[in-house]
Amino acid sequence: MKNLLFLPLVLLPFCVIAEDRVILGSFEQESAESEDGERGIDAESSLTGFGARLYQFRDEGLYLGTGFAQLSGDLDICQRSLCLSADASRTRFFGDIGKSFGQWTPFIGTSFSSWEVEAPGQSESDETWGVNAGLWLDLDTFKLRGALSHLDDSDNRAISGGLLFQMENKFTLSAEIGLLLDDEVDEFRISLQFGKTF
Repeated sequence: MKNLLFLPLVLLPFCVIAEDRVILGSFEQESAESEDGERGIDAESSLTGFGARLYQFRDEGLYLGTGFAQLSGDLDICQRSLCLSADASRTRFFGDIGKSFGQWTPFIGTSFSSWEVEAPGQSESDETWGVNAGLWLDLDTFKLRGALSHLDDSDNRAISGGLLFQMENKFTLSAEIGLLLDDEVDEFRISLQFGKTF
């Protein structure tokens, strides 16, 4: 799992020789709430962290994108009047490949997510892989991105949308929000990014 975090660094040389590329650092925040009425269990988590993204765009050419995020925070689980607080962390990774057709750039790729929870005397972890697909829309000074992740996994399927804005001095601002589509869990993600276009 840890080796996956080095994949963006491996892909960096490919982006360095590209005609048009964007390198971004990001601030990540994620919150989630879930209820199990039958067992009377409520769970709430709040995580923050950092990440990085690399995008390569070419007019009428190949598109490559990759990124990761590392978040940590608290998870509170309550069963009726008994509550437990635990340390939680999540690692997310994605890799995309696509083709530019003028303003439109469709892509497909893969998503990875790992979740770890540590409480006094116990720890749990979970990992999921999934297929994702999406589309970039190029509107000259900014680009719009929409994507669905974990298409093959209804429990982890999520939708995200973002905006990538390039300033005249080549610096780039970007923001993205995401929602989990599981009816039993209310999960919201936000990513604020800053970088440069080369």
